[in-house]
Amino acid sequence: MIEITADGEEVVATQTNQQRTTDGEPAETPVSMVARIAVIMRVFDEPGARFRLDEVTVRAGLPRSTVHRILDQLLVTGWIQRRPDGYSLSAGASAARNSLAEHPELRSVAAPVLNRLHLDTGLIVHLGVLVGADVLILDRIAGRAPSGLPTRVGGRVPSHATALGKAMLAELSAEDVDALYAPGMLKRTPRTIEDLPTLHQELGRIRSRRGLAYENQELVLGASAVAAPVHDEDGLLGAISIGGPLPLEKLERLGPLMLRAAAHVTQRLAGRELETAVVRPSTDGVLGRMLQTLPADGWV
Repeated sequence: MIEITADGEEVVATQTNQQRTTDGEPAETPVSMVARIAVIMRVFDEPGARFRLDEVTVRAGLPRSTVHRILDQLLVTGWIQRRPDGYSLSAGASAARNSLAEHPELRSVAAPVLNRLHLDTGLIVHLGVLVGADVLILDRIAGRAPSGLPTRVGGRVPSHATALGKAMLAELSAEDVDALYAPGMLKRTPRTIEDLPTLHQELGRIRSRRGLAYENQELVLGASAVAAPVHDEDGLLGAISIGGPLPLEKLERLGPLMLRAAAHVTQRLAGRELETAVVRPSTDGVLGRMLQTLPADGWV
């Protein structure tokens, strides 16, 4: 069985575990991290609902250890609060839950591409959308080893400090970017961009690379990433990225792969098959020769 973990949770498997619903009927266990979070959040749909761990486990139909880990993550993100008499939704949980619920098609279309990127590269893969000046993480796939990255499904990171965010900012007008950062920029590391002129220069370089954005120790020292934007005909904007605790120069060669992956998601969102002329990389070496021989959607 193939397993991919997101914060320690398997998100893809060739076999499906069977749990029991509250009425005793067999139910399929959701295998993606997003789906499991959604199942647990739905337990608290009733106004004023408050449940202990075992009660959440029964109502969600998930393994107790899985529920415990996800509830701990939701406590950190502020979606759930815990009191002596059990867990309940926090005051800001409804807005956070709605943010995730607004992008079901994007998550669904991108999921197989994210899984394949992780399998092919072994790197951490993210899907995000722009919410104000932040990136909301819609999906995350990582290996079992600790990544050291402060990202989780439903969490937010500053867009100007991430490849994900910069890939989306480059799609906006200069005026929109200025408005987003009128209050200023948070500096996360010594390498984080901290002023608008520098950010605009970086966004110009991203546009010249057809949307390919790089992150070089700007969110976390020692970590880098490469990202590309995705969108549909109605203007839905998001981005996908791969990265991890390694030098940026080792990721730069994967730029053509990222552009191809993003083009695949964009074409599928628009309801079209991937066009054969979307990305024909001119990179040298084994990767470039391999991609040149593949049909446009062959690797996915």
